[in-house]
Amino acid sequence: MAIRSERIAVTTAGTDAAAVGAANTTRPICGRILKVRLDYHASAPNTTDVVITEYDVTTSWETIHTETDSTTDVTRYPRRPVEDASETTVTYDGTNEIYEPFVVDGYVRVAVAGSNALTNCVVVTIFYES
Repeated sequence: MAIRSERIAVTTAGTDAAAVGAANTTRPICGRILKVRLDYHASAPNTTDVVITEYDVTTSWETIHTETDSTTDVTRYPRRPVEDASETTVTYDGTNEIYEPFVVDGYVRVAVAGSNALTNCVVVTIFYES
C-alpha cells in the first residue's frame, strides 16, 4: 500500500465573518484517511468553520472531520468507532470504544462557512493509504 495525498484549496465569497465556499478533491480517493492538515489564510477570522466529508456528485455522506471557530493551522487524525454487523459500536472492555481510520471510496469535500471572502481561505491536505 502507498501513502498518497490530495490538496483541496477552498476560496470563499461573501461578507466578512459570513463568507462561504466549498471544493472537492479533483479525483476520487479510495483508501483509509490517515490524517488531514488544515492551513488557514492569515486573514481568516476566528469564526471560520471547516467540515470535511466524503462526497459524491450530489450528496455528502459521512463527516470525516469538523473544525469550529478556528484559524489555527493544525494536523488531525480523524477516526470513527468500529461497528459490528448490527451497527453497534464495539468496545474492548465494555466501556471504551475501538476506533479506526475512515475508509473512503469517492470524492472528499471541504466546506467552509463563517469566514471572510478569501482566495485559499483554507487549504486542506488529505493523507491516505491506498
